[in-house]
Amino acid sequence: MRLVPRGLRARITVSVALLVTVVVALAGLAIVTRIDHRDRTDVDRQLTARAEKVQQDADKLLEEGDHHSGDEGQDDYGGLLTGSQSLVRVISGRQVIAQRGETPRSALPVPERDGYATLQSDGQTWRSLTEPLNNTGDRVELLQDIHPIERRLADNIALVAAVTLLAAAVTAIGTWLITRLLLHPLQRLRAGALAISADVTGPALPAVDRPREVADLSHALNAMLDQLRTSMEATRRFTADAGHELRTPLTTLGMTLETLQRNPDLPEPQRTRALEAMRAEHRRITTLLTGLQSLARGDAHALPGRTPVDLTALLAEAVQHAARRHPTITYRLGPAAPVTIQGWPAGLRLAVDNLLDNAALHGRAEGNVDIGLSRQGATLRIAVSDDGPGIAPDQRQAMKERFTRGARTHAPGSGLGLALVEQQAQLHHGTLHLGQSPSGGLQAIVSLPSAPDPGLDVDDSGPTGAPVG
Repeated sequence: MRLVPRGLRARITVSVALLVTVVVALAGLAIVTRIDHRDRTDVDRQLTARAEKVQQDADKLLEEGDHHSGDEGQDDYGGLLTGSQSLVRVISGRQVIAQRGETPRSALPVPERDGYATLQSDGQTWRSLTEPLNNTGDRVELLQDIHPIERRLADNIALVAAVTLLAAAVTAIGTWLITRLLLHPLQRLRAGALAISADVTGPALPAVDRPREVADLSHALNAMLDQLRTSMEATRRFTADAGHELRTPLTTLGMTLETLQRNPDLPEPQRTRALEAMRAEHRRITTLLTGLQSLARGDAHALPGRTPVDLTALLAEAVQHAARRHPTITYRLGPAAPVTIQGWPAGLRLAVDNLLDNAALHGRAEGNVDIGLSRQGATLRIAVSDDGPGIAPDQRQAMKERFTRGARTHAPGSGLGLALVEQQAQLHHGTLHLGQSPSGGLQAIVSLPSAPDPGLDVDDSGPTGAPVG
């Protein structure tokens, strides 16, 4: 048996109904207790006032002895009226020697000490006040039947219980109806979530404007869904690109291995050429996978937190490594003042390395590559120029696409270098522009904003990878 409801609507209804029940019950009991205390205090106050009157009329009370309330008219002893359910007694020792007022249904016990007391007798409850009677050594006792007060207390408690139950029922019904309206946006989100599939073009969750908390949840879930779909799309694209581009080199490797296996006595020159071809295909596969991995991470926005990056130092280090990779190329880094921006060091280094390798591989053999860093207003420009054949103006935009290579190029490469550079530029909210260098070759300019973008969302993994050319 489940004591706690499973549904949110039922839990809210039960919780609010219980809270209202407790609050109304406690408030009602506090009021009833206050009223009962006031009534009993009034009785004690009346007994005190009557005691003063009795002290004045004590001689007359002792002379007339017992007198019951069946007589008509006013009672001059203690200000008691006939039928007032009041009683006054004079006690000597343990005996009642005089009595006047309402006669109880059964004998009342004689009080053992002075002061206030509550007595029970045959279903009746009396409030008693006992005081010494002048200087006679006797005592006078005044009693008041408080059955009406106790009946009023019971009636008030019953009224509080009825009001509490009614308030709980009304609250439960009202809360059930109100929560239906309040939880309707959540029901819409639930229905939208059930309609979502693995299709990257599937519907998003419904946009909710009110209440604010549900609207924030809707926006957060849609943002998460967009990120998941972006990551899924990047994974699918990586798989498709890898399968398409790796088919040819893997086929070539398989054919070469089969040739070597079928011809164990292959002449040494032919064997050497076959092994060299296999090494070249292996390098191509490795470079291709590295580039695809970097592109996939960028597509999925798998980016680390932005940190200050010294572009001047980054360019100097990249040029030194590029010179070691391409010893026949002369790299010339122009002077530049220290410049720091907010970005991802690995991503910027990846873009610069690919620009330097692209200039070396597709520029003039034993040529020159000029690198410059400048500022124009709030924009930083990294320019890499070579003295090779360049790219025709009508082909420059197409060369930024993945797996695109020039029609006249014979240099090794995967066709991913400029695509990686443009992706990193866009991730840093910049651009890549291809133009003609002063020496007639290709000039690639990466423009980056010098001010950070506070609205960019990132996660914990970063874009890495070697230049792919």
